[in-house]
Amino acid sequence: MSELNDDLGSMARALKDYVDKGALDGSAVEMEEPEPVSYFPQVQKPLDFLRAYEGKFVAVDCSTKPLMRGNRFGVYLIRAAYASVNPSEKKNPVTWGPSPLQERISTAVGDDVSRGKKLERIRFEYESELAETLLPQLGSLDYLLLDGVSYFGRPEDRRFALALYEKARKRNLKFMTISKNSPSLIDAKGRDLIAKIAVEISTATAWVYHPVKELKANPHKSRFGDGSLVKLNPESFRIFRCDIMDYLAEGNIVQLLSPLTSISDDPRCLGYPVSLYLAHDFAKVSSNAKLLYYRDLVEKALADADEEVLNSLKMEEFLSNFRSELYGRKYPWELEEQKFV
Repeated sequence: MSELNDDLGSMARALKDYVDKGALDGSAVEMEEPEPVSYFPQVQKPLDFLRAYEGKFVAVDCSTKPLMRGNRFGVYLIRAAYASVNPSEKKNPVTWGPSPLQERISTAVGDDVSRGKKLERIRFEYESELAETLLPQLGSLDYLLLDGVSYFGRPEDRRFALALYEKARKRNLKFMTISKNSPSLIDAKGRDLIAKIAVEISTATAWVYHPVKELKANPHKSRFGDGSLVKLNPESFRIFRCDIMDYLAEGNIVQLLSPLTSISDDPRCLGYPVSLYLAHDFAKVSSNAKLLYYRDLVEKALADADEEVLNSLKMEEFLSNFRSELYGRKYPWELEEQKFV
């Protein structure tokens, strides 16, 4: 509870500064540059489709829910969670945590782009911290999976923590990142690369495309994984970017990635590792009662600090969220699919 109280105190100070002084800094944020990638079908290798595997697959993810939001500020509830799937365990193949789940409140000021980038940085930080606590539980057969691209560095640069990579490398851990979506990957003509491959080179097999010369690990650019493209289930059209940590990239890639097929046949997410799906699901905060509880905490903390600040923020929220009213929504988390930050 002490961390939550610290979060609320930090929120009250940040939003008082916003109301009193404004928010002109940090509005211009760079966007991710497209990465043209060449594709040569002959480099594609079939994966062995496995029905069982003796190790476990541990995935970490993080969710964000807006609790209070205006055009130039937002207060968010953040939860990180992990899911561990062991296909060889018949009675209880899935475990999750941490227990109790850790929930934090974060405040971001500025336009929606800069707020989104700050939230991204915080999610990287929390996911990295949680993943580091799990490393001692992982053995030589086990996998650690994160959602995203294999950028590691300083938290303020919106990267996974470099310390996590270094600890995993020392243990020679089977560690990779898998992206839900890769809009920056394009072909030479600027078309969506993964969609183009799915249409033109669809096969009834699981496969990996590696190496990809444009996506090679490059520590000078903070990328510590070799980018690859994977299709993990023969019956699915889904193709994902999978970054393999550089210390693993010179080994037998087919042997390394084939076990992922054993957890990619769940009908809820066919072709996607179910441990990542479950980590995402466990991280979500879907209880309206819980969100209302945190909303009340936010308003109370602001009122205790300065009632006029609370009134000013609620007026901005009211005036900036008329669109939500048109959708019949009262609270910002109810319109998350239309407006994230």
